[in-house]
Amino acid sequence: MIERLDNRSAVFALNKTFAAFILEVQDATYNPTHPYNKDESDQWNKDRYEEFLKTKDNFEAPPIKDKHTGNIVYQLPHATLEVYLDNLANAVSELSDRLQWKSVIFLLDYPTPWLEQDNPYEPVKKALTYLKRLGVDEKFTGGFSATGPELKKLVKNLFWIIRCNASLPTCYFSGINTDFTASICKYGNLHFRFYSEKYQLQIKEAAKDLGLIEVEGGNCTQNFSEAE
Repeated sequence: MIERLDNRSAVFALNKTFAAFILEVQDATYNPTHPYNKDESDQWNKDRYEEFLKTKDNFEAPPIKDKHTGNIVYQLPHATLEVYLDNLANAVSELSDRLQWKSVIFLLDYPTPWLEQDNPYEPVKKALTYLKRLGVDEKFTGGFSATGPELKKLVKNLFWIIRCNASLPTCYFSGINTDFTASICKYGNLHFRFYSEKYQLQIKEAAKDLGLIEVEGGNCTQNFSEAE
């Protein structure tokens, strides 16, 4: 089952930890009042800040910085790209089922339309067509909630958008009312950030059972062969 969630606040309501994380990322990445985000032009910064205030999400969520318990990056065993993607989609689905996440929610970290970046590369074109079939249009900035076979299909399509449409914000996912956030990077690795020791232990144990490989130091590498 898959559900398109047009209202970003509806996604946040499913997981307050996830909401707080997205809001923190938004502020750190897109708020031009931070010194590291500033441009040389004061007027440009003022215009950017006004645009940021109009665009950013507004949702009440308790701060989570003090709850952070650690990060882990996982990759799948080496395989051809096709097999690796199947294994990646199965891993996310298996984790959701085993740990009873109820559903997996996906959202970009900034209210940017999913279809903003076009791409003629065939796998990306197919992935964007898949989103359009779900009712995603040129203005859609919401998220998705998915389970079962549709979750696997969504993961595989999102991989291509994440890998190839680099100008889009980062896509994060989590479970309903869970205390972790995660993302899939362009190398097909799973990046977890934990906000409770309970969820960190649960995911570590389940990941081991599923054959996921912990990446030492969190240094991402590609673990699949692109040539068939």
